[in-house]
Amino acid sequence: MQTLSGRTCVFAGGAAGDGIDTVKALCAGGMNVVLATHQIERAVPLIEEIKAANYPGDCIAIAGDEKGPAEQNEEAYKKLIDKYGSVDVVICNTGGYGQAGDIEDIDGVSFMKGVEHLLMTSYNMLRTALPFLKQSRAPRVIFMTTVEGCRGGTFEGLANAVGKGAVRSLTLNAAARLAKHGITVNCISKGAIPRVEKQPEDAPKIEAILPYIPLGRLGTPNDLAQAVCFLASEESGYITGQILELNGGLNLGR
Repeated sequence: MQTLSGRTCVFAGGAAGDGIDTVKALCAGGMNVVLATHQIERAVPLIEEIKAANYPGDCIAIAGDEKGPAEQNEEAYKKLIDKYGSVDVVICNTGGYGQAGDIEDIDGVSFMKGVEHLLMTSYNMLRTALPFLKQSRAPRVIFMTTVEGCRGGTFEGLANAVGKGAVRSLTLNAAARLAKHGITVNCISKGAIPRVEKQPEDAPKIEAILPYIPLGRLGTPNDLAQAVCFLASEESGYITGQILELNGGLNLGR
């Protein structure tokens, strides 16, 4: 059993890609999902689909900007408290910066920009939400990393891998520091989970990774959705500081 009903989450990176199924699953379970996105228009079709499905959980979007003043974001959280009564879960599924993958192909400025994009989005979401999470009866923080970010590898760009490694470290340190408040902080280490929107450039990457996955298949957005629902539930309250390997065994070595 996963208790999601009556809870509210703020979700960055849920309006597109592999996050779409997760948003639907959370709303189907009764959770209110607030999409924090820089492109509100991209969230509209998903919001309309969820409303048409008559899920018990609500879905709205707010403009998110990790570089904006903290006070502005805090005001947004206060409005969510007024609307829903609580903010219980923060999920950061921010995508990579998309720069070149090899050491010789990326300059220092671009490298740091890619790392900062991944790390600081997660950190700023956590920091801004913290006062409101402390008021929740079952507060949860869920970050996303990758196999490359945890164990190294060459299937993704260098800046993305290093940035995701930093998110892993943030997870462990935040979990240790926030446990006294009852806030759990966990991270999902994603393997090969194709985006919902099919992209031609994905095919070569998928073909390269598949032979190294012991389970012999790619992950699905629904695999991610079920993992997130569990970590976001009230029942996961004794799990913190963990990296959930959602990769079909890709982390076991190659």
